Amino acid sequence: MLAFTTTAPLIAAVFDAGLPNPFALCWIALLGTIEVRDLRRQLPLWGTLYNRSDFVLSSVAAYAAVQLSDGAVRPGDPLGTIAQIALAGLAFSGVNLVLGVSLASLRTQTPSGRIWALGVGNVVVGVVALVPLGWLMSEIAQKVGLWGAFLFLVPLYLARFSFSKYAETRELFLGTIQALSQAIDAKDGFTRGHADRVSRIAGAIARELGLSEKQIDEIELAGLLHDIGKIGVEDRVLMKPSRLDPDETELMRRHPIYGASILEPSAALRPLVPIVLHHHENFDGSGYPEGLKGEEIPIGSRIMIVADAYEAMTSDRIYRKAIGHDRAMEQLTKYKGAQFDPRVVRALHDIVRKRGSAAFEVSDLPPINYETLAELRRRLAREPLVRDAHAG
Repeated sequence: MLAFTTTAPLIAAVFDAGLPNPFALCWIALLGTIEVRDLRRQLPLWGTLYNRSDFVLSSVAAYAAVQLSDGAVRPGDPLGTIAQIALAGLAFSGVNLVLGVSLASLRTQTPSGRIWALGVGNVVVGVVALVPLGWLMSEIAQKVGLWGAFLFLVPLYLARFSFSKYAETRELFLGTIQALSQAIDAKDGFTRGHADRVSRIAGAIARELGLSEKQIDEIELAGLLHDIGKIGVEDRVLMKPSRLDPDETELMRRHPIYGASILEPSAALRPLVPIVLHHHENFDGSGYPEGLKGEEIPIGSRIMIVADAYEAMTSDRIYRKAIGHDRAMEQLTKYKGAQFDPRVVRALHDIVRKRGSAAFEVSDLPPINYETLAELRRRLAREPLVRDAHAG
């Protein structure tokens, strides 16, 4: 996608009337965008070649846009100049985004539509900020000198530094979410990988329903954390292999409230609170904890309860075998309008009809290399306690 320290200089080169021909621009895009990580071989060779080709093709597209529109822009025409800058920026950003989306979709097996939607923000940043800055760099370089243009590199590198810190923070945030999700699995033991699968299924349903990417992102994150409240449920209840008695059932039903309380203090996680709090509300109002009904239930929660039920029925548990996709869909259909939102059930049915029963990789998860607490307790019970040799 767009890079802070390369987009503006390349746009400046596109508008530089002193370049003899477009081949000079290609050389600038090819050699001038080499980074330290390329020299250190931190990227595979194909990645370096791809990035260089991306910048070359994007720059050529912007150059073509400028050349085609040059005849329509009169000297001293501010509106024409602004339109030309915008056209060049759209050409550069569009090619960059198409190439970036295609590669990211192939590498991550993520629908290109979602990556495109998430990348539109980068295009807006490039057109609104970096492209006019590149044109300004070109004007200053031609009228003041190259030294004037070099002054722009300082804010560009500062912007890149800020963006890299944002990316690191986002990665840390997602890593924390995954760690919390695995903590639930580690404590429960009966539902290993459950939250990850629910997150995938819920995200697919939300996308089928045409929700915004922001909503989909929140629903997928809520899927990873929907059972975080089980941390507050006593082990004797959570790990009981047989049917719960009424008092134990009441204790278990408190976990959505516990989950909402855990997430509430975090500003970043607060949008997930309604989804987690109400993910056991039934469509007819018979659910818990507040007995909400129909459209009163957040759409994320209505999706979550369907995804949760489908995953539970199509995955093996220690105490029972999966009933399979067909029977799971029969149960969801039987109880739609009562427990489940009919629209959400239809969306799930459409997804599976188009992509097959393996649409959510129900049994195709990477191995989870941690012990549940129950497994750890059993192992420690078998092994002698290792004491510090220097302990008094």
